[in-house]
Amino acid sequence: MDVSDWISLIGALASLVLTIVIAVVQYKQSKKIASMERAWDERDERRRVQEVKASAVSFISRYYVDRELIPLCAIAAMYNPLLYYSRQMYRDFCCLTEETQNTVLKYLQLDLVVHEDDLFYDHCLSVLRSIARDHFPKDRDIFYDNGKYLFYTIDHHSSEVIPHKQFEYGNYLTDVLVAAFREEDKKTCPVHQLYVEYNFSGCPEIEACQLASMIAGYLALYALKDSSAANRYGMPGDALSDKMHSMEDLFLWAMFYLYAYSKVEEAENEQD
Repeated sequence: MDVSDWISLIGALASLVLTIVIAVVQYKQSKKIASMERAWDERDERRRVQEVKASAVSFISRYYVDRELIPLCAIAAMYNPLLYYSRQMYRDFCCLTEETQNTVLKYLQLDLVVHEDDLFYDHCLSVLRSIARDHFPKDRDIFYDNGKYLFYTIDHHSSEVIPHKQFEYGNYLTDVLVAAFREEDKKTCPVHQLYVEYNFSGCPEIEACQLASMIAGYLALYALKDSSAANRYGMPGDALSDKMHSMEDLFLWAMFYLYAYSKVEEAENEQD
């Protein structure tokens, strides 16, 4: 080999060594950058988790006195998170991220899970019709026209005060329904009885809406084979409790029991 060949060989070896050195340096740099990015991602994730936790705790603390209404907040978010609810508590809950909403429910040990559902009302109405059909097939249907009086409860009268809060009003209604479920007679017509007693066809619209919503909620509650099974969803109490003030509250209360009924039934069917 002459001198030019040796020079070419040395140059090639030097170039190879340089390429290897550059590759090693780049590899080490990429590992270091990847490690730094992982650390940044983990830090950002911890910060995000802490922010979600802080928002959830803040909401619970702010509304601790009315915490039994938090299940209705979840129903409000699933029914329509964009609706301008008259109760500030519902509006504030709907403004939280879905993850924060579910963290609130998790901290309160509720099995409710907020999720987007454009057909939430349709689903609840279908459950209501199924309950009425299965238990009282001969009874009057007051949930015609897509359950308009149930829907009008929140669409026409959302912020209005529940018209009848008297103990006698709710007590008679529940007595009739409880007795009907105990009889287990397919020919029983408790809804028709209440329709007549409360003058459903002749009373003001808001009163018809109240009756329809209360019947809807109690049908779902009393249809449960084990009413205690709904406890894990956070039963919000009686329709005419001191916490319930507006027709909006009453609507969400009814939707809660219809939703809880459907979830309990789903769980029981899975076990079978």
